Amino acid sequence: MEQLPHEFKRGKALFRERLRRAGLAESVVAPAEPENFLGVMEAGLRSYGLPVLNSMIRESLLVDLGYVDSKALAQAREDAEHAPTVPDLLCDVLALEIGLRSLM
Repeated sequence: MEQLPHEFKRGKALFRERLRRAGLAESVVAPAEPENFLGVMEAGLRSYGLPVLNSMIRESLLVDLGYVDSKALAQAREDAEHAPTVPDLLCDVLALEIGLRSLM
């Protein structure tokens, strides 16, 4: 399998050069601040993830298999409701639960 030389991959150099050649402004080609989807992810977790946690508290494969403590999950859900961001560990538990459910 062929791969690009490292100097073309570092910092998305090849991609950025293509944007330059397409005539895009430097602020688009190499923005001072990289893209950040944290706000979108946080909104999605609050709208869709926390309700899934509610159902996990009632019925969860991870709890049933003994990988997650139901009381700790309920407390983490309550804490996430009032926290400015949903903790990463809770996001990982959600992703794993949803993945397992999709296999059923």
